[in-house]
Amino acid sequence: MEMLKIKSLKFKNSLIIISVMLPLIVVFFAYDLNRQTHTLRTKLHERGIILAQTGAETSGKLLTDAIKYGILSEEEVFDTDYQPIPGASPPKYHTAFDTYTDKNLSKVQDSFLQDKVVIYAVSQDINGYVPTHNNVYPRSGVHVKGGIGDNPARTKRIFNDAVGLAASQNTDSYLLQVYKREDTGEVMWDISAPIYVDGRHWGGFRVGFSIDETNNQIAAVRNQIIGAGITFSVALIVLILLISSRITDTVKRLEQEANRIASGDLTGVDLESRSKDELGSLIRSFGNMSGKLRDLVEKTSHSVNLVADCTCELQDSIQNAAMTADATSVKMAQLSKTMKNVEEGSEAVIKASEKTVTSLIKAGATSQRFLEQMKSSSVAMTHTGEAVKELESHVEKIGEIILFTSLIAEQASLLAQKAVSEAGSLNRPDGNFASLASEIQKRAQDAASATKGIAGLFDKVLQYALYWKATAPPATPLFPCSRLLPICKT
Repeated sequence: MEMLKIKSLKFKNSLIIISVMLPLIVVFFAYDLNRQTHTLRTKLHERGIILAQTGAETSGKLLTDAIKYGILSEEEVFDTDYQPIPGASPPKYHTAFDTYTDKNLSKVQDSFLQDKVVIYAVSQDINGYVPTHNNVYPRSGVHVKGGIGDNPARTKRIFNDAVGLAASQNTDSYLLQVYKREDTGEVMWDISAPIYVDGRHWGGFRVGFSIDETNNQIAAVRNQIIGAGITFSVALIVLILLISSRITDTVKRLEQEANRIASGDLTGVDLESRSKDELGSLIRSFGNMSGKLRDLVEKTSHSVNLVADCTCELQDSIQNAAMTADATSVKMAQLSKTMKNVEEGSEAVIKASEKTVTSLIKAGATSQRFLEQMKSSSVAMTHTGEAVKELESHVEKIGEIILFTSLIAEQASLLAQKAVSEAGSLNRPDGNFASLASEIQKRAQDAASATKGIAGLFDKVLQYALYWKATAPPATPLFPCSRLLPICKT
């Protein structure tokens, strides 16, 4: 079964077309052959009728003219007293008109034998008597021994068989009979037409067609049709093969071009077609597709190169981002450490402030006791020096604490400023950390300013104490209440 499979598109198309067209051609030529055969038979039939009617009309006119011009009398023309011819075998007869017909009717009858299909064309009277038969045998070279089959041997005989009598006595326009000749065995078409002399039925004009010759003509026509059919079929098969080859060759070239394009070769397609049929449109569409595919590949290649460049740049950016992230992580660690330091510094500031408040409370209590001692009695004045020394000692300690607090506040301010600077260098989209650092810096600056103010006030207190210690009399209070209370309250 695998061997029976046809892989060639050319042979497939050819086989399909031939398998469709050849039966149609056979049917057509068979129909044409049948039609031609029927037409030929019909035409032969019609021609025999025309010949029989023409012969009957001519024979009747000759006999009518003989009566008209006094050559023969009507009785002589219609003479049925057949006189036997001695020694004739088969029997032959003379009549009163046979000499006239031999002279005038012979040439008329022999002219019908120019048609090869016509075997005989004779006139016979109402009893089947043939006064003059054809003088030539139509089939040259054929001569039967003893005169049988030779038309001249049939002259002046009476053919009173059924076919002969029917032809002689028929009064219709024509009569077609098929019979077999007794002497030769030929099958004949006998076509006859009635002969009228002065309107009187004289007999009939018989035309004999050879069916064999007719069949030979039909066979010749059939052979011509069959030969033409075979020639046409062969020419059609060759034409189908050529057309299919032309189509499939173009398709094969398209296949080769497609394989070449599939292999990556996108150079110009070596196909041109100016035809406006579907195949030409396919070739042009294939060329357009190849050109667009080539442009697409070029654009794709360019895009791939751009993507490769962008990928390289993206890789570089990713590496830079990774490095920036590492640096940011380091800076964030440093910032976290700085914030921790700020937190510790803030805690120290808070502790120092608490100590400052405690010292201020103690100083206020000391001042209060000092005032109470100064108010209680003059005796207590003796203890003023000691109180002043104690106050001086507390003020000095408070000054040291305030100075330390001021230094811590300044360091916290510097740390907050550094945190703000580093937070700004990170370029983070949110500003929470920067705001927090700014708030810490502001509060540290405020603490430093407040501490410096407190330090200034206590420095003034210390100066006042030293001043009054040096200049005040023994009984005069060192610190007037009106001066000291505002300081304590502050």
